Amino acid sequence: MTRLRRIVRALGPAVGPVHLREMLRACIGAGIGLTLCTFLVRWTTIPASAIGLDPTLLLIAPLGATAMLAFAVPSSPLAQPWPALVGNTVSALVGVAVVVLVAEPWLAMGLSVTLAMMAMMVLRATHPPAAGVALGVVLTAETVREVGFSYAFSPVMLDTGLLLIVAMLYNRLTGRMYPFRQPVEHVPRAVATKGLRPGVEGAELTAILQNLRLDANIGAGDLARLIEAAHGIAAQHLFDGVAAGQLMARGVISAHPQMPVSQIAALFRQHKVRTLPVVGFDGVFQGLVSEADLVRTWHDAEGHAATGVVSRLLRASREGVEPVAAEMMTREVATAQEATPLGTLIDLLADGAQQAVPVLDAGRLIGLVTRADLIAALARAHHPEGA
Repeated sequence: MTRLRRIVRALGPAVGPVHLREMLRACIGAGIGLTLCTFLVRWTTIPASAIGLDPTLLLIAPLGATAMLAFAVPSSPLAQPWPALVGNTVSALVGVAVVVLVAEPWLAMGLSVTLAMMAMMVLRATHPPAAGVALGVVLTAETVREVGFSYAFSPVMLDTGLLLIVAMLYNRLTGRMYPFRQPVEHVPRAVATKGLRPGVEGAELTAILQNLRLDANIGAGDLARLIEAAHGIAAQHLFDGVAAGQLMARGVISAHPQMPVSQIAALFRQHKVRTLPVVGFDGVFQGLVSEADLVRTWHDAEGHAATGVVSRLLRASREGVEPVAAEMMTREVATAQEATPLGTLIDLLADGAQQAVPVLDAGRLIGLVTRADLIAALARAHHPEGA
């Protein structure tokens, strides 16, 4: 019974259920694209033969398969513009060459598909519907012989190009990326700042897919996004049960948006902290001020290296108008909630972009998790007897 279940499961659907909204999006787009292609096919001037089928109408069948890929699975490597346009065109060229050179239909059908597949693989333009284009040429051999190789360019290349243009516009307008995005090349970082998400270069992702024989099924860009999502989930599960609310410091020293830079420098010196949250008088968190912000502010004001920065800033209040916290703080920072897992906090702080993570409740600051807090938590995890 177990073996039977495995067989039934193996023969069942390999993809998850499609949401109704996505189903309608893809189907409507494919319908629009194919309708436009039908008109273009009808306008294409190819002499109809009294014997056999009209090749322009038969072209709609493989274009329907191209539309399925371009609108329903636009991230598939098989659906991208290069394999679709080049695959359909070169397959049509192969098909015409076969019907010109081979008289036996039974031989021409198998030979046209075989050679078309080989040509697509050599050109890195594998597109399954293109095999149907090659076969369609053989099925309408009498008419295609009269037209010659121009059939590959009009209507095949012309209509495929129109369908792809419609797919690009429609997918973008409906929130899908087409053509798909290539992975961003990884910029090496220092060992100490790699965190939980080691970078992988685009070439390395491509090599992984090739080694697993999956490069025709998934693009390197999609693999990069899958790895990123998996790392995010792994970070959430790391140290399950430990959350920001257990680590954060409460009653945090903070600055208000109009606090002068000299007062901020004094707070850094007095409390020996490296980051101060900036909080409005209504308690709403607005940003972070770090030692690096102080250095940058002094450097910008003086135009030279900032040695003795804190002392200089303390003296600055006697010399004129000072910058305030709102002018020097970093507004775009990662924040957390009390329930944010420890693993996510480690991931946020490991890349070196910020020294602390504010913990918010409905936008109001309730605590702060610093790198020192994380180090203490990790030390307790490894040496619980000393906690």
